Amino acid sequence: MRDTQETLTDTFKTESRSSLINGDRYLAFLAIVLLGYAVMGKGFAYLGFPPLYVGEITFLSGIIVFLRSGAFVGAVSTLPATLLIALMALVLVRTLPFVGRYGFDALRDSAIVIYGGFAFITIGLLLEDARRINVVLRYYGTMLTSLPAMFVGLLLAKYWGDEIPMLYGPVPIVDIGPSAVGTHLAGTMVFVLIGYRRVSVLWAVLWFATLALVCATNRGATLAVIVPIAIAMLALGRYRQMLVTVVMSIGIFAALLALESTFGDFEEARDSMDRPVSAHQIVENAKSIIGQSGEQAEGTKQWRLNWWDVIINDTIYGPNFWTGRGFGINLADADGFYAGDPRNPRPPTRSPHSAHMTLLARAGIPGLMLWALVLVSWFALMIRAILSARARGQERWVELFIFIACYTLAILINASFDVVLEGPMQGIWFWCLFGFGVGSVMVYRAQPFADFRR
Repeated sequence: MRDTQETLTDTFKTESRSSLINGDRYLAFLAIVLLGYAVMGKGFAYLGFPPLYVGEITFLSGIIVFLRSGAFVGAVSTLPATLLIALMALVLVRTLPFVGRYGFDALRDSAIVIYGGFAFITIGLLLEDARRINVVLRYYGTMLTSLPAMFVGLLLAKYWGDEIPMLYGPVPIVDIGPSAVGTHLAGTMVFVLIGYRRVSVLWAVLWFATLALVCATNRGATLAVIVPIAIAMLALGRYRQMLVTVVMSIGIFAALLALESTFGDFEEARDSMDRPVSAHQIVENAKSIIGQSGEQAEGTKQWRLNWWDVIINDTIYGPNFWTGRGFGINLADADGFYAGDPRNPRPPTRSPHSAHMTLLARAGIPGLMLWALVLVSWFALMIRAILSARARGQERWVELFIFIACYTLAILINASFDVVLEGPMQGIWFWCLFGFGVGSVMVYRAQPFADFRR
């Protein structure tokens, strides 16, 4: 009998070690995938064996790792996780009936929420081994070295996109836009601000150069950088540093604006379909955010508002209040809107440049309300954890929670003005951060007086 018990114990230990090893390997693989999305964008997303691309392969293998971890009950025990399950169930209900009609398009549209499975995978990884919080931070620290690659990729996509080879799909192998880069700029800067990684002056200069590219070409991404960083600095009490940064930025920007006014040809560039990288264009974008600007910047803004009005009239004031129009229908075609440059041969986008409007249009008011509850409950969880850790004087936990919350907020802001969560490049990032936040809070609650290494 004792021999049998010892055999069972040894078998259990072996299986536990095997599960931990598999989890560690998967975490490393997931980090590589996220880095690929950050550096190569949509070009990386087409790696794989259609219709199983790298995102789907990572998702399916993650589910296997999650089920073997035995952390299912713990992963769904928080309010944000429970609400997310309800939202995923609703999305499936509004997706499966349309698979026969729209095929793979229905599944692709539902990814905006179904990618939430990555949240549970991430939670499971942390609950299985809390030390993986340090591993994640160490992996992300190495990502800061990829900033030059993002800067070069953004330049290539903007000025030489037609010259980049298409090796894996209908897009260039490197196809990264300012929308995604902006969120990573926010994440990397908050990571630096909380002291998790020291950077050189050259890195800081390159960061601001990349920010200039983002600010000149995408208004939503500009907000996604500025707002989370400002919140992080306020939460960290960096008032003096924030004031110095603002003053220096205004001074440099004013000098560039004066030089362009003297030597530039912005008036000619303003008539172009492409937004030039210039101080004047940044001004135009800023004016468009807070009010009215030139015709170029206002055009895309009004285009979004017109489309959103159609969706609101169809759901809140129309026949699809409770159900939405389901996942699978091409909303751009159905509503008569084309999203893109007429000179660009790519097909129009399927979604209305806002994750909130996408869920309203496809899942109706119940979908939008559940989505709002998921977000509110998650941010409330993070804020409570920040306040609790601060009251206990555990600044490392405070800094960790601020980093996760601000990074997630950056993607969410971006998703309010662009097609972000609908694709794997930012959708998988968002839900992994969502799960990283929940898992970290659960670890903190279980070990309230423990600390972690940086």
